[in-house]
Amino acid sequence: MTTESLWLVGLGFRTPCGRLVHHFYLVDGMADREQAHEAALERADEPSEHAVRGNLRLDDGRVEMRRMSCDLLGTWRLSVPSPCTA
Repeated sequence: MTTESLWLVGLGFRTPCGRLVHHFYLVDGMADREQAHEAALERADEPSEHAVRGNLRLDDGRVEMRRMSCDLLGTWRLSVPSPCTA
């Protein structure tokens, strides 16, 4: 039985030289992967996030979704990565 569930959303960004860099966002309170994806995109679009990333551009095709769940004993589990359509 799961008592808590979170989403780990990895968004890909490109450096000026074209290198792919992933930033991961932990999203809570979303019912499904689409909502979690949107919440992560909104967070990534905040001015403070732009500053932290050095204004790297988002690579829309690079999204990784994982569900994190915690059981009654406090054991956290991370699902296998699944791509998400951007």
